[in-house]
Amino acid sequence: MKLIKTITSIPLLLTTLTSQILLHTPVTAQTATPLLCAVPGKDGVRTLAGVINTYYAGAGTASRGTDTINVGAINLDGSQTPIAAGDLLLIIQMQGANINSTNTDSYGDGTSGGGNDGDLRIIPNPNGANGNLGDDEFTAGNYEYVVATKVSGSSITIRGAGSNSGLINTYSSAPFGAQGQRTYQVIRVPQYSNATLTSSLTAARWNGSSGGVLVYDVAGNTNLGNNTTVDVSGIGFRGGGAYQYQGAARGLTSRDYRTLSTATANSSKGEGTAGTPRYVFNRVNNTRTDNGVANEGYPDGSFGRGAPGNAGGGGTDGNPAASIGNNENSGGGGGGNGGSGGMGGRSFRSALAVGGFGGARFPASSGRVVMGGGGGAGTTNDATSDPPDSIPDGIASSGASGGGVVLIRTGTISGSATVNASGADALNVGRDGGGGGGAGGSVVITAANTVNNSLDRLTVDANGGKGGDAKFGLLHGPGGGGGGGVILTNLPAQRNDNGGANGGTSDPVDPRMNFGATRGSDTIPLDENSIPIPGANSGAECVPQLTVNKTTSTPRITNKPGKAIYTITVSNAANRATATNVVISDPLPTGFTFDASTPPTVTLINSANEPTARNTIMNPEAGATTADFGTFNIPGGGSVQITFSVDVGVNVPDNTYNNDAIATYIDPTLDTPGSNPTTTNIARSRYDGNISTTEDVIVSQLPPPPPTPVVNIRGVKRITNVIRNGVPLAGVNFGVVIDDPSDINDDASIWANSQLAPVGVTRIDPQLKLRAGDEVEYTVYFLVDGNEPITNARFCDPIPQGTSFISNSGSDITLNIANTITNQTNIADADRASLVNAVAPLPANNVCPNQSNPTGAVLVNFGTLDSTPGNNFGYTRFRVRVD
Repeated sequence: MKLIKTITSIPLLLTTLTSQILLHTPVTAQTATPLLCAVPGKDGVRTLAGVINTYYAGAGTASRGTDTINVGAINLDGSQTPIAAGDLLLIIQMQGANINSTNTDSYGDGTSGGGNDGDLRIIPNPNGANGNLGDDEFTAGNYEYVVATKVSGSSITIRGAGSNSGLINTYSSAPFGAQGQRTYQVIRVPQYSNATLTSSLTAARWNGSSGGVLVYDVAGNTNLGNNTTVDVSGIGFRGGGAYQYQGAARGLTSRDYRTLSTATANSSKGEGTAGTPRYVFNRVNNTRTDNGVANEGYPDGSFGRGAPGNAGGGGTDGNPAASIGNNENSGGGGGGNGGSGGMGGRSFRSALAVGGFGGARFPASSGRVVMGGGGGAGTTNDATSDPPDSIPDGIASSGASGGGVVLIRTGTISGSATVNASGADALNVGRDGGGGGGAGGSVVITAANTVNNSLDRLTVDANGGKGGDAKFGLLHGPGGGGGGGVILTNLPAQRNDNGGANGGTSDPVDPRMNFGATRGSDTIPLDENSIPIPGANSGAECVPQLTVNKTTSTPRITNKPGKAIYTITVSNAANRATATNVVISDPLPTGFTFDASTPPTVTLINSANEPTARNTIMNPEAGATTADFGTFNIPGGGSVQITFSVDVGVNVPDNTYNNDAIATYIDPTLDTPGSNPTTTNIARSRYDGNISTTEDVIVSQLPPPPPTPVVNIRGVKRITNVIRNGVPLAGVNFGVVIDDPSDINDDASIWANSQLAPVGVTRIDPQLKLRAGDEVEYTVYFLVDGNEPITNARFCDPIPQGTSFISNSGSDITLNIANTITNQTNIADADRASLVNAVAPLPANNVCPNQSNPTGAVLVNFGTLDSTPGNNFGYTRFRVRVD
């Protein structure tokens, strides 16, 4: 049993059961994290083309722990498939950061000292006036997967991995006010059984409230195709829209970090994690969107060289208050993401280093990613473009868009492809300032199976875009390059996440002269040893896992004709996805036929979250040689138990008869889409009667031989409660049965013979770390499954390191034997249990694993344990407090 705790090491707890007859194997609680599953393969097999995601803008605030999310209008540029129960959803905070908006080099992150106010001719630190405050309001990039359980209008009920099965994070949407707008979106994530990529696969462009993200889940294999290119480049945060100003801007100076868009000088900042400026650039049709004078977008102004969040700063004019204003053009800064953006170039004539600062580097992780920041616009008074007159109204000085986000989870992967999430290049101009390049986007690709793949090539591009050239004989400020993006994958891949080049000039000696513009910085590598993904598990992890068990209550038939009684139990492993269209059948031995005079008993055992359902009620006909019982849906942790009678014919020879029981179901990883069973999309689980004997029926008129003595006891240890501040810990289902495939002691087929299921969890999720003072309740279940009693059975469990046993005034240790529950004291008295304190001598004939007793131990003397079904089970329970 692993106890997750922040202030001590992780101890290993051993529980040993023994008797005078046989020393049994130590029982060690297995580590198995409960899964949160949608419906793997729900969308079948697809060739992926175009835009596959449905996007909704999030509405209001969805708080941590809530199970309800409200959404706005659907994005018409995305898929129009509505959200339905069973869908996998992505919730992602797109914008959410506060900035310091003072008109100093503290702009952005609030840290002073990086500017050049003392001498504007000196190129400042590219990060001198960028970024955002690192307070609790900095939520941009947080995301998680959840499962939709109900949809009612614009309200979606979900099941998540947070407390009370709700959200892990808080998500909020709010318009521009004292700070920039905050936005989150809700995206339907297609769940494919298998998928093949095409070069038209992309995402809807970010429109200020939704889009910019390509996300899907594959339970089986993703075929990348043959040199396919998936392109989400330049669809992320938008560049600042340049605006031609020519009038004098009284009151402004070339030192300004932020000015209003109405001040007739300077140019727009880009869009990013901290908000959306009034003017943004649309590269599809080379137009500028005006969000209105009431939506300035950033506090104290959306123009000027300060760079908010990961957006590039706009150019500040070298002499904005001149009578012919805004004509000393500087370049816009590049957007940021995995690397920071580059500086915009110097101003015309005065050659002051007042170009836009680059957008800040974003602190990305596998659970927190953003789109590439948009570049800032260069200042423009002549409204030039290159080629000349190709783009009117000064728009060619606009900043470029950043790259989008790609999130892919798959079981396996094959083929060859390039995933392109690079930032866009800025346009070129003549005698004006160039715009900043867009930053590279973010790509997270994970495969559940990293070994058995046929991956030929995976190339991921998340490069920053190039800054715009200023092509005029007299030097104007080029744009800064966009920063590199973010790439995380557990697959072998060629990663390209370089910063973008700065724009150049038309200097006759050196046409690439940067005139103060700098390239974007390369991405700082991230730790890829572990890539945890927040929220609901991938389809590959959630594939149903059925076990089939078969028993008989009539192991011997001495009169022919006679009747045999069978029970088939089909169980789905806890926390797995629902197994759909489960067909349960039993091919009977020769001479055995179904007895329709006794209707079968069908028991549906629900899981903690979902019911087990019988879809079609179809019992076998009288005399059938194969017993089929219709179809079922069995959720993770659920099961179906069928008890039925068969006739044994008068001419059946004396012998031992065994036979199989079979369950087939829709396999979400195979190649045929749809919900109807076919020969190519069913999976099969089987009880093998040739190996197991619990269903054997002996037909013989001879008296049975005496049974071979079998002495056996099994133990399973679980955490069955955690008390924090007097109340049970929220967010943990202690009533679940976890069946670890690697441990036969907790197999459902074994505990089906017990009246007591070994409920509880094997670990506390790291997101709910235990704290000092928490009370942890341990329960050790036992089952005597031989045919002989266990005499002088004893028990020892060391107290976990870093905890203290809790004494409870005479009921310190609870003992359950065949559902007779008694409270035991922790002292060595006449009852069966006691506690031996740390390093105190252990009593003679104890079964503790460490005789030095370093942490103390709970001891129980069971005496004789019965092997008779109904009397052969129980548990020991005690509590400890985390020190």
